[in-house]
Amino acid sequence: MIKGITLSILASCLFGLLYYYPVLLQPLSVIDIFCWRLLTSFPAIIVLISIEKQWPEIAMLLTRIKQQPSLLIGLLFSSLLLTIQMLIFIWAPLNGHGLSASLGYFLLPLTMVIIGQLVYQEKLSFLQKISVGLAVLGVIIEIYMTQAFSWETAVIALGYPIYFMVRRKLQIEGIAGTFSDFFFIFLGCLGYFLISHRVNKILDDLIHFHLYIPILGIITALAFAMYFMARRLLPMGLFGLLGYVEPVLLTIVSALFLHESISPEHIVSYGLIWSSVCVLALEGCLFVLRAIKRKIIW
Repeated sequence: MIKGITLSILASCLFGLLYYYPVLLQPLSVIDIFCWRLLTSFPAIIVLISIEKQWPEIAMLLTRIKQQPSLLIGLLFSSLLLTIQMLIFIWAPLNGHGLSASLGYFLLPLTMVIIGQLVYQEKLSFLQKISVGLAVLGVIIEIYMTQAFSWETAVIALGYPIYFMVRRKLQIEGIAGTFSDFFFIFLGCLGYFLISHRVNKILDDLIHFHLYIPILGIITALAFAMYFMARRLLPMGLFGLLGYVEPVLLTIVSALFLHESISPEHIVSYGLIWSSVCVLALEGCLFVLRAIKRKIIW
C-alpha cells in the first residue's frame, strides 16, 4: 500500500509539472505543444504496454472492433472528448486561466457523484449531500458575483464525467481504452503536422527544443504508468482520496509559478467549492479508516 501511495503522489506531481511545462515550450502554439506531447508519449505508452505485458487486452479490443465495426465511432468520440480536455490542460496555464481550470478539477469529483446519482441511481451519503450543497452554493454565488461561470471550469467538470460515461458504455476501461484514445489522437496529430507544417518547421522545433520535446513524452508516459500501477495497488477509496492531490498541485502551480491570484469576488465561491471538496475528502478518510479497521486493506 505504501508503494501505491507513493506512486499516486508521484503521478500527481508529474501532472502538476505537465501543467507548467507548456511555458517552457513557448512560442509554440497550443496545438503544436499538444501534438508534440501526443507524438512523443504514444511510443512511450507502447513501451509501457510491452513492459506490463498488456497486449492481450489490445488484441481483445481489436477483436471487438472486427466483430462490431460501429464500435469505432464510439472510440473516435471518446478520443475527441479526451482531446478537448488535454487541449484545455495546455491552453489554460498559457493564457492566465490556470486557476479556473484547476477549479474544474476540484469540481470533478462532485460532478461524478451527481452523475452517479442521476444516471446510475447511486445513493448519496450524508456527507456527499453536504458536499454537493456547498458546491452548488459556491457555483450560484460565482455566477451571481461575476455574471458568468468560467467555461473552462465547466468543460472540465462536466466533460470528464461524459468521457468516463462513454468509456463505461463502450466497456473499454484500463489500458485498452488509453491505447485506443492515444492511438487515434496520435494519428490526428501526425496528420496535422504533415498537412500544416513543412519538414523544415518540424526539424526547427526539434532542434530548438531538442530536450524539452522528448522529455514531454517521457513525463506523460511515466505519469500514466504510475497512475495505472497505483490504481492496481490501492483500495478504491484510498485511490480516490489521493486523486485530490492533483488539483491542489495545479492550484499551487497557478499561484506560485504562473503568478495568478484569486480576485476578491472569487474568494467566497472558491472557498465554498474547496470546502465541499474537503467534505468529500473527509468521507474518503473515514472510508479508508473503516477499511483498515476491518482488515480489508491489510
